[in-house]
Amino acid sequence: MSPHPGRKGATPPALPSDHEGHRSRLLERFDQAGLTGFADHEVLEMLLFFIRPRIDTKPIAKALLREFHDLPGVFAASPDRLTAIPGVKKATTQFLAFLRDLSGRILQKKAYGSTPTISQASDLVAYLGGTMANLPVEQFRAIFVDNANRILKDEPLSIGTEDQTAVYPRQVMQRALAVHATGIIVAHNHPSGALRPSPADLEITRRLDAAAQALELRLLDHVILGREGAGYFSFREHGLLP
Repeated sequence: MSPHPGRKGATPPALPSDHEGHRSRLLERFDQAGLTGFADHEVLEMLLFFIRPRIDTKPIAKALLREFHDLPGVFAASPDRLTAIPGVKKATTQFLAFLRDLSGRILQKKAYGSTPTISQASDLVAYLGGTMANLPVEQFRAIFVDNANRILKDEPLSIGTEDQTAVYPRQVMQRALAVHATGIIVAHNHPSGALRPSPADLEITRRLDAAAQALELRLLDHVILGREGAGYFSFREHGLLP
């Protein structure tokens, strides 16, 4: 006897044959020409195939685009906002976050190889933009470099909310010493898109600079990134670091 559909262990109902045909046609188009000619809702629909294989994902894809307008908006949305869309589960938010971070890492590796060098703020923005520009919450990163400004370690040290994150200078200095860095660059994003530093940003930069000087380390810059295409704010370029 087949399991009762409402009980644990029940086999999910099969997709209607007409939708199975639609799904097969989309996959065949992709096999032949990649995403050329695909509408955004079809791209999302296909992505959702892999985590929601037993349901029609087109309504979810269209609902996501109605709420977030385009693909960058969907990938930048916070998990809480995503799961407010009917049919979007935690696995969906994790999958989208994984793809966003993976694409950023691939672009980073292609552009800079295994030992990138940061000479100025624009280099840092190009290096971090793919991974930080569209994050839904604030993230504070520390990039530890050697005497030639080659990156030794790039680490997210704190993840916060949509408008703040906690940073501890002692934690940053401990990591710098642990990786034998001589210089530190810190960066965080403003999901709101605003680039001007807050009073808290100014204060943490002052404390980080004082802690670095006490250990004879260089705080090379603190950079704030806005959303993709919104630009950046460099404390050094604005004369806020000695």
